[in-house]
Amino acid sequence: MTTDKIILEANTFPRVDIDFMNNTHFDELILVQKLGQLITRYQQHQDPSDDDAQQIIQAIENWIEHSHSHFYRENALMQEVGFPMYHVHSAEHEHVLVDMVAVFTSWKNNHDIEALADYVFSAWPRWFNNHVKTMDLMTAQFAVMNGYSPNSVPS
Repeated sequence: MTTDKIILEANTFPRVDIDFMNNTHFDELILVQKLGQLITRYQQHQDPSDDDAQQIIQAIENWIEHSHSHFYRENALMQEVGFPMYHVHSAEHEHVLVDMVAVFTSWKNNHDIEALADYVFSAWPRWFNNHVKTMDLMTAQFAVMNGYSPNSVPS
């Protein structure tokens, strides 16, 4: 079982200066918490069922779909406001999507729950927390300082 379990709480997670980004982060954390619950349940069963595995697959698919939309909107915002670190920020999005898909593919192929748990409870939360506190924070501050309304969404 994963010993270094990190669970980011949606209600106490750091906020940035733009509402749609905060809402997206909140939704993503809820998806990951639900996936984490499914993983924990799977780990606790001595003989997990195919239904348990399918629920995890569906939760991962929902998370990846949400992440694609999440990153697309942030990338659109950065392009709209001419964010100078666009290439660095968007490269982080691409990198984490590649990692997510690799972990998902591995899970579908071999059902290694420990590898999936390590990603969901350790690797991804560390990345996400750092990414929001650095890249997203700077992006939102830059956008607002350059006239972007905090309650707008990218066009």
